[in-house]
Amino acid sequence: MLGLCLALMAASAWATTSTPQETTLRLLLLQPEGSIDLASAKVAIDRMIDPSIDPDATLREVDQWAAKARARFPAGASNKVKMNLLISTLYEPGPWNDHRPFGYDYTDPFGQDVKKGLLSHYFATRKGQCVIMPIAFLVIGQRLGLPLTMTTAPYHLIVKYGDEEQGQWTNFEATSALFHPDSGYEQAMSIPPEATRNDTFLRPFSQRETAALFATASLLPHYRERKQAERMFAASDLVLAVNPKDVNAMTFRGDAYYLLIEQRFKAKYPKAEQIPLELRAEYLDYSKQNLAWYEKAESLGWRQWGPAERQRYLHHFNNMKDKGQAGS
Repeated sequence: MLGLCLALMAASAWATTSTPQETTLRLLLLQPEGSIDLASAKVAIDRMIDPSIDPDATLREVDQWAAKARARFPAGASNKVKMNLLISTLYEPGPWNDHRPFGYDYTDPFGQDVKKGLLSHYFATRKGQCVIMPIAFLVIGQRLGLPLTMTTAPYHLIVKYGDEEQGQWTNFEATSALFHPDSGYEQAMSIPPEATRNDTFLRPFSQRETAALFATASLLPHYRERKQAERMFAASDLVLAVNPKDVNAMTFRGDAYYLLIEQRFKAKYPKAEQIPLELRAEYLDYSKQNLAWYEKAESLGWRQWGPAERQRYLHHFNNMKDKGQAGS
């Protein structure tokens, strides 16, 4: 009971200090389903990370890329034709992109540079990774009326395309401009059975879930990088209210509790036995919450990468880098 009271007291402490960023995110995620302009949502979240971003200029670029693709559509084009022409407009060199197609950024293997997840940065550099490439494709595609949404796989974002010919959703891998079935990701990423059972990965997101995903993918890493635990709590609260199955938001929430442990206890008391008696219940509660949020994510099929998984990914990354540089 004491632990619950402490948790509620802590929650009320960060809930009563609402910031302009939290208010913006709350209003953004309260928009009715079907009425969200995803490009505007992405830019609004990006400006929470970098206030110097010009939202109007960035949204103009979204419109311009959509217009470049639209100009290539034949009369009466099907969605499949439009989809393929959008892919070639962005990824194949030609006059439509000044012979400067978008491509993969091989300078940051684990995607730790938050600024590379900003839409304005992607448009400026035309280089991206598995966060910004699918998001950019999605927001441009929405301008064209294409049946697109987002989904996730472990440590990965994917575009879902409503294939009218097959009558079902299929996955568009924006980092390689290829289509893959769910089974391809399940096998390649060793998605566990409990994740499939719980619909944790690969399900088509609603618009509100997609907007919430933008926050999970960029805003929460930004707050963690700046060690802003209270902002991580506030943002993850809002995200999980929209998508209770967002396992990444759960792990960020666990990280926020660990930040509190570091800031309020480890910085002052290097050893647990040095913590004053009157503070130990709070310390233990934060420790339990840290573990509990990770356990909740694991129960839904999330798995933390260990050294072997990281090494395997790095090997794959370097192989792709070598192939990409050989072909450029």
